[in-house]
Amino acid sequence: MSKPMGLLWLPLIFTPVCVMLNSNFLLWITALAIRFTLIDGQAQYPVVTTNYGKIRGLRTPLPNEILGPVEQYLGVPYASPPTGERRFQPPEPPSSWTGVRNATQFAAVCPQYLDERSLLNDMLPVWFTANLDTVVTYVQDQNEDCLYLNIYVPTEDGANTKKSADDITSNDRGEDEDIHDQNSKKPVMVYIHGGSYMEGTGNMIDGSILASYGNVIVVTINYRLGVLGFLSTGDQAAKGNYGLLDQIQALRWIEENIGSFGGDPKRVTIFGSGAGASCVSLLTLSHYSEGLFQKAIIQSGTALSSWAVNYQPAKYTRILADKVGCDMLDTTDLVECLRNKNYKELIQQTITPATYHIAFGPVIDGDVIPDDPQILMEQGEFLNYDIMLGVNQGEGLKFVDGIVDNEDGVSPNDFDFSVSNFVDNLYGYPEGKDTLRETIKFMYTDWADKENPETRRKTLVALFTDHQWVAPAVATADLHAQYGSPTYFYAFYHHCQSEMKPSWADSAHGDEVPYVFGIPMIGPTELFNCNFSKNDVMLSAVVMTYWTNFAKTG
Repeated sequence: MSKPMGLLWLPLIFTPVCVMLNSNFLLWITALAIRFTLIDGQAQYPVVTTNYGKIRGLRTPLPNEILGPVEQYLGVPYASPPTGERRFQPPEPPSSWTGVRNATQFAAVCPQYLDERSLLNDMLPVWFTANLDTVVTYVQDQNEDCLYLNIYVPTEDGANTKKSADDITSNDRGEDEDIHDQNSKKPVMVYIHGGSYMEGTGNMIDGSILASYGNVIVVTINYRLGVLGFLSTGDQAAKGNYGLLDQIQALRWIEENIGSFGGDPKRVTIFGSGAGASCVSLLTLSHYSEGLFQKAIIQSGTALSSWAVNYQPAKYTRILADKVGCDMLDTTDLVECLRNKNYKELIQQTITPATYHIAFGPVIDGDVIPDDPQILMEQGEFLNYDIMLGVNQGEGLKFVDGIVDNEDGVSPNDFDFSVSNFVDNLYGYPEGKDTLRETIKFMYTDWADKENPETRRKTLVALFTDHQWVAPAVATADLHAQYGSPTYFYAFYHHCQSEMKPSWADSAHGDEVPYVFGIPMIGPTELFNCNFSKNDVMLSAVVMTYWTNFAKTG
């Protein structure tokens, strides 16, 4: 009896213990699972506390084994909506919010009108004008409430931080380069998009690859464009430069808040291409932006370009006012009338500026831009910044593409007409024009091959490239370097293979942009639809290394 009782007793005694242990174990497992779920959720949707409230981002993996995940914080407000009475006024700081604000999708873009006819006069990259159907998808959600920025923060997880450029495309091991610096606070790179001050959005440019590869925080911004961003009456009624002031307000927000994202507010580099580059150049000359950044990268455009500054703002404001029924003599009344108009009516007016110039853009207001950029540079106003600037080989493509014949050449008559038209549009003085025309023709004729139509095409592209981009960039670099300030100059000669432009074209305006942002590393996109080769990937790695090294050390 005792053994059976013992056998029966042991289960009776231990069964409840086992049940109790199993219950505790299950509770522990459940709690652990919940904990890991919460941790995983926090990792997938990180929350950052800014001075204005908490925001929730999105941790995003990248389709390349050497690139670690990036935390994206999209559509973060850096200013109050410039609507109603705030139209044609400097931006104001954003309002605070309670709870956690979702920052996992882009905010609305600033109002713009993509009309193919007007785009012909704008200084835009080929990848923009050749892909308007794709561009429209980025800018279809428009609103005056558009002052938002996007932040791309690299993570260490999953990234191979010991990769050389050769490792990306082959198994040949060169000397490894640590692309992650050891500073706990990361450098910050703020991109100002181009688009002739009329088009574009920071949402079009994904900063994830540059952030991950270079271990820097990348920020892209929206700012007011066209009439809403740059209307000026030339007096106190509307001083203009609201788009520039938006950029400065974004830099203020970054200075105050980027530390919460792991960024160093004392290592901020601003960079841009085209009109974005001229904005960068102008910001180096403005006391309003003093202390908000330390370095500047100026890609294909400076404050000295003929299209960088509007020298006749009141003229174009009057033209606009007449078109929409606001033709008051008093500028205060005129601006108030424009302020009460629907923004769509304002941006849809076609106002054609003089060739090589702009209708709405930065102005010399005696305040944000206190004087002519040339004078400010000669006075050394931009010497507190390290500067890197450069140009592409064939920037002037758009001025020549329309006159090239079926055999990819330029006839003698078209060459002569283009030079004459160039002189007539840029020089308003009749005295000496004939001499100037003949001098330019002489200088831009290849006398060893002067009968070759293709040679005429090349020299004509060189003329427009030199005048609109190379000469202003060299002058800017020279004025900056003559005082001993750190100055770096590059020339970009490469371009990807695509059907977006003629086969004979060299590296055109904006062709450096996909390489700066690492697009070849993930393959073609709808916007940058190129046949990227291994060489393209290698070049992009080199370009990103140069750009981010400059941001880190100057």
